[in-house]
Amino acid sequence: MKLKHYSLLFCVAGLLVVNACRKDHGGEEQIVQPELKKPDLTVKITSSVAGFVTDEADNPVPFAIVIAGDKQVKTDEFGYFKVTGAAFPKSAGSVKVERSGHFDSYKTFIPQENKEVFVRIKLLSKKEVGTVDAAAGGTVNTTEGGKIVLPANGVVIAGSGVAYTGQVHVNARWINPAEEGTVQSQSPGDNRGTDSEGYLKALRSYGAMAVELRAANGQLLQIASGKTASLTIPVPTALSAQAPATISLWSFNDTTGLWKQEGTATKTGNTYVGTVSHFSFWEGAEGGHLVNVKAKITDASAHPLANVPVSITFAGMPQNAGYSKFGYTDADGNISGAVFANSSLVLDILTTCATSAYSHAFTTAAADVDLGTLTGNLGQSVVTISGSVTNCNSQPVTNGYVQTYDHGFYNRINISNGNFSFTGLACTNTVVNVVAVDNGSYQQNTPQAVTLVPGANNLGALSACGINTMGFITCTVDGVATTLTEPADTLAAYFITAGQTTATQIATLSGKPNEEQKMAFLFDGPSEIAGTHTVSDVFSTVFPGGRAYWPVPIAVDITEYGKIGGFISGSFSSYMLDISNNGVHMVNCSFRVRRYN
Repeated sequence: MKLKHYSLLFCVAGLLVVNACRKDHGGEEQIVQPELKKPDLTVKITSSVAGFVTDEADNPVPFAIVIAGDKQVKTDEFGYFKVTGAAFPKSAGSVKVERSGHFDSYKTFIPQENKEVFVRIKLLSKKEVGTVDAAAGGTVNTTEGGKIVLPANGVVIAGSGVAYTGQVHVNARWINPAEEGTVQSQSPGDNRGTDSEGYLKALRSYGAMAVELRAANGQLLQIASGKTASLTIPVPTALSAQAPATISLWSFNDTTGLWKQEGTATKTGNTYVGTVSHFSFWEGAEGGHLVNVKAKITDASAHPLANVPVSITFAGMPQNAGYSKFGYTDADGNISGAVFANSSLVLDILTTCATSAYSHAFTTAAADVDLGTLTGNLGQSVVTISGSVTNCNSQPVTNGYVQTYDHGFYNRINISNGNFSFTGLACTNTVVNVVAVDNGSYQQNTPQAVTLVPGANNLGALSACGINTMGFITCTVDGVATTLTEPADTLAAYFITAGQTTATQIATLSGKPNEEQKMAFLFDGPSEIAGTHTVSDVFSTVFPGGRAYWPVPIAVDITEYGKIGGFISGSFSSYMLDISNNGVHMVNCSFRVRRYN
């Protein structure tokens, strides 16, 4: 019955190529479906993954925590990360990104043995849509038509299961599948899920929601065991006419990196309404049989196009039809992933402004598909950046990189024996910033703006010299100096909010904020303005109580206040009192720390 259901769905809906259906002796159309498979997440391979993390405005997100396989790293000032030699499940590798103020983001992929996958991850900022009394229960609504209804006495502290009483702060965001084909995806995973029987399916989404419950003190909350909540997911206008009356509900499993079928939802107007037993990412989606497709993207001269966005959609339907397989080529121009079986599809090679540079129509049946090498007529979209880089001693840089950024053209280009070259796609006459970095001397040049033109863009000789890329904190307490320097210590400057006060915290990321820190301090004052800040507290293990303060605000001389990813530099000097015994200490501090947010 399940196979017949999908036969009718795919053939009648026109999503499948007609010759994939064949007549049996009774004249009834039949479809040969691929063998159903369950993902084996126990078999692991060694692979690597690299990419960029940005916010919703496409700004780089520095110092985000990236967990890939069995390893963890942080993004740099350009939002770039790289994890090498990690162990991933062969059928579903995944990357998790954590950043305060944002929902955790996940990207799932099929890893390749001893090769590197490239991804771009856009974080979804949290938005509190309302509060509910845990004892009474209640309803909150989103501006797009979403709704969360919590049961009375049905909320617990996540992890412990202890009943929670008090105000429940509800964060929720709607993810519009009608945008998935034209913008960098904010939906987790890779459009794959496991159905109620554990079989892998390709998913076509009609709407998704991210929901998180928090206590007043920030503790994560969940629905109590045995209780359920009601969830209403808006359906975009572009998909409403196609949306079925009843649809499967899927929650994202952050352990497997795959969606999991859990119940159903009913269409009510332009929404789907269903019940859920926990909160995470949820979507209403149809699941279908899948096969794997791979291809190699090159220019007309057979040069592989690296980090190029590629989308796969149903033929004859717009990209906002609720299904788009969206990903990026690796360093060798390769793409690989699961798509709907028995389908007529279109692969679009996209520019950085999400316009199609080349479309390639193809069909799938019941077997995996290798599209071979695709060159197409990419014309005005292909750009090659090249040049040379020397260090402060005018010698070729042997360990470093060239970073391009702005207008979506974020690329990390390795320097080899003083030279670099990169071929990719860009919008015509895109202006990007370029910076050359020498990892050996921790020096870089001042970023320079470059207008990319079709074809060759020779940037000439660059000098990775003039700006130190490392931060430091030096504090002298009673004549004894403590100096923290990168890369031995990870340092950061970031905004925090405590009650009604917003301050900048300078800290070593060696523990929890204000706890177990080698050195940390807060200073108040407007951002972006030098010389107008004060500090009252210094947190450090050099003080017996772990913290010293001064009743009168201490002036901080800010000499540099860079943009996100740049540096904040300054100094201050004052007597301070130990929090544990009011012992008086003379404290002198200077710092240069990269700005986190």
